[in-house]
Parts: sequence; C-alpha cells; structure tokens
Amino acid sequence: MWQSIRSLLFQNPCPLCQKPSKDQFCRDCTGQILSHRLPPHLRQWQGNFPRFVWGQYEGQLRRALTVMKFEQQPGIGLWLGEQLAEQWLQQPQAKLKIPPQVVPIPLNNRKQAQRGFNQAERIAAGFCRLTRYPLHPQALQRPKDTQALFGLSPGDRQRELQSALVTGPGFNTHQPWLILDDIITTGTTALEARRVMEQRGAKVMGIVAIATPSFSRPTELGQRR
Repeated sequence: MWQSIRSLLFQNPCPLCQKPSKDQFCRDCTGQILSHRLPPHLRQWQGNFPRFVWGQYEGQLRRALTVMKFEQQPGIGLWLGEQLAEQWLQQPQAKLKIPPQVVPIPLNNRKQAQRGFNQAERIAAGFCRLTRYPLHPQALQRPKDTQALFGLSPGDRQRELQSALVTGPGFNTHQPWLILDDIITTGTTALEARRVMEQRGAKVMGIVAIATPSFSRPTELGQRR
C-alpha cells in the first residue's frame, strides 16, 4: 500500500490533461501524440533541400507544441526531440561517417525573452542527446524581429526574412549541418537559413522538424524562392 501511495506522490501532472504521470505525459496523451507520427514514406528525404518530419501538426501533437511554447514547458521539447531522434536514426541518411552538426532555427532576442527559451533549441537538445551530434545553438542568430510568416505571400515572406538571419558563435565549416525547427510549413525560413550558411562556405544537408501542417507540400523545399 505504501508503494502505491509513494508512486502517486512522486508523479507529476501531465501538462496536457493534468492526470498523474511518471513520464513527460500520461499514457493516454503519449498514445495520442504518437498517433500523429507520419508513416515512413511521408517523412521524405529527397529533392534540392531534403527534409525529415516526424509528425502531422494536429490533435495532441499540435497541443503539445502549443503548451510547450506558451505555457513554459521546455521539457516537452526535450521529449519531442528524443522522439525525432529515434526515428531519424533508423533512416539511411543518418548512417554517415562524419556526423552533422545541428543548429536550431533561432528566435529574435525579444521573443525569446518573452517566452523564456527557444522551443527549437529545446527540441534540438533532446535530438542531440540521442544522436550525439554536436549542437551549436548560437551558430544562427535572428537580429531582426520578424512578423509571423503564416498567411504572407511568397514574396512577402522573402522580404520579411531579408537580413533576418546571420551566423553567430559556433558557426564553422568543418562538418556538414542539419537545421532543426519545431514546425515547417513552406520552408521559407529554412531556405533562408541554408542560404546564409552556404554563403559562408558551410554544407547544409537539410532540415529535420517535429511537425508539418496538412497543407505543407514535400516539394516546396525542393525549390529555391
């Protein structure tokens, strides 16, 4: 009886439903999040700028990302990063002689101060914990405070991102790079990140992300905009 009471006392509330949980989420919420994983043939790794996406941006996966960002739950990012890493390590592109370096898409300083952390960096930390890839969270920086790109035309997105990203401490050209983000839609930000890094002589393999909305098309990252 004491063991049962003790196990209840040392459980944390699930951040999505508040039920007691021994892990990041309760069993029900974990199952619902995992149900949004994309099947292998939709995860993609092809085209001019390959991408690897873990899941569909809907249901409890969407809620988990929202709670992480707006309810100060960085631990969710670590958990999601580990899920991403488990699937990534099963792919042929992960079996490389020279491991890539990982850089998360940065937030502007003002937005990061408001949120308290960069969600992409937390996901990257979980991803690199399992893959053992070098993580350089400052290799890209975002001095420009851009508006949300959702809903903008392709031309407006490009103009909004002009001079928004620059390289920073930790950037180097010794090993290839993987860009990491939480959600990828049109891929405009990822393409700008690649452009900035390649302009400085780096090789960028592609981007890995947790989720993509249903309207995102795999071919969009195969085109320069």
